[in-house]
Order: sequence, then structure tokens, then C-alpha cells
Amino acid sequence: MKNLEKSTGKKPKITAYIDFRLFFKDLFEYKKKHTPGFSFRKLTVSLGLASPSYISEVIKGKKNLSQKLILKLSKTLSFSDLECQYFELLVKFNQSKSMEEKNHFFKQLSKFRSSLAKTIHTAQYKFYTKWYYSAVWSFFGMNNRESDPSKIAREIFPQITAAQVKESIKLLLEIGLIKKMANGYSVTENHISTEYPFRGMVAVEYNQNMLDMAKSALKTVPAKSRQYNTLTFSISEQGFGTIKERIRSFQEELREIIERDQKEDRIYTLSMSLFPNSKKQ
Repeated sequence: MKNLEKSTGKKPKITAYIDFRLFFKDLFEYKKKHTPGFSFRKLTVSLGLASPSYISEVIKGKKNLSQKLILKLSKTLSFSDLECQYFELLVKFNQSKSMEEKNHFFKQLSKFRSSLAKTIHTAQYKFYTKWYYSAVWSFFGMNNRESDPSKIAREIFPQITAAQVKESIKLLLEIGLIKKMANGYSVTENHISTEYPFRGMVAVEYNQNMLDMAKSALKTVPAKSRQYNTLTFSISEQGFGTIKERIRSFQEELREIIERDQKEDRIYTLSMSLFPNSKKQ
């Protein structure tokens, strides 16, 4: 899915964002072009901050905003009452540590008429709350002539219920990822991905489910039908960044292979994990 937070050349509207750091980036770039004399240094002075780079570090995700600073920024940037409310919720949403907190503030953001939270909540967030939604979606990419939930359920591994298939179909139709055909369902999108702010929000639970399934498959799936590899190594920060970029590139190559393949006969899940085994020096 394409990035929904694009700059239009107009003054950024805060309710069109779900990441306050990205909003700040766009807003301050706009102010630099249209407000003579504007600078981060002057802004930090007006906020009473000792470090002239504080706001810049907030935008980069290196620092967070306190409640006191949220109120100061709202006043300094001349936010309306509605903008103040949205800004405070947005900061709390982005800075929340737990899924419970994020879900709470996300629901509050979705109440604002122009908030992207509504759109992305149905188009992305809900899709990633259950692993079998993507499995059923992939099934219709492989077989668009089957519509019997009981038969589809028996084809999914680990096996799910007919009720869960019906639940999946309802959601997939609702968010437009499949459409009804004469004898079954057809996918409308071959590939989807989450927007950046939502990766942190849904990734922990979703990836945990996938890792649990991978652990189970290690014992229940024959070796010829699976592939597991582990590599432990030491590398520099620069090398680490290169590896992450290669993984992203590899994923794009896989998309091309999947796109060209015309004889699908099974659904697969590929999970890649990269994590540290030592503390940073």
C-alpha cells in the first residue's frame, strides 16, 4: 500500500498524520520555506530548551516529548483546541510502550473526522491481527474457484475452522483485498505492506504468532517441505545496516518470483529474524 502521508506543498494538517515526528518534519520544512527567520534554534529558545538540537533529535526518534513540552509546543505552534487534542493523543500513541496503550490511543485518534487512523485501522491494522487472515487471502490467490468454508479450512495448515474462514472472508471483502466471483473469490491485490507507524503497533503480536508457528512446524512438517537456517556472527554497525538492506532487497526479489509463478499449489510463510546476541560496546 502506498504511503498516505505525502507532502502537497500546502501547510501540513496534523489530523492527516499518524506519526507526530513525520508531521514535525513536514511542518518545519514548510515553515523554513514560508516563515522568514524560522529555525530550530529559535524554536528551542522559545520553548526554554537548553539544547538547540533537541527538536531535531525528537524528529529523528532519539528523544521523546514530555507532557510539559507537548503543551508548550501546542501553544508555540498556535494549534487550535482540536489540533491540541489530536497532537497530545498522537504523541502518546507514538510514544506508548505497550500494545494496550497503543490500541487505546489509536481508538481515540480514529474519532477525529480527518484522521488516517480510521482508514488504516480497517485497511491494514485489522488484517494483521489474526494469522489466518493472510493464509485465507493467499488461498484465494492460489484457488479462486472454491467458496466452501469447510473445504477451505481443511486446506489451511495449521487447520482452522469453517467459522474462522467465514470471518476471514468477511474481513477481506470489507477491506477490498478479495472480490466475489461466480464460483469463488479472487484477490484484488497481490502484495500488501504496512505503513511505518503501524509496523511497531502490530508487528510484535503478529510476528510472535508466526514464530510460534515456525517452532511448531519444525517438529510437525517433514524436512523436505521446510527450510531452517541459523547463522551467528559479529559485524560492524555499517555491516549490520548493509545486511538489513540486503534482506529488504531479497524480499523484493521474492515478490518478483512469486509474481511470475503461475502454478501455485501450496501456501508458504517465510520468516526472517535478525537480532543481537551481545550488548553494544
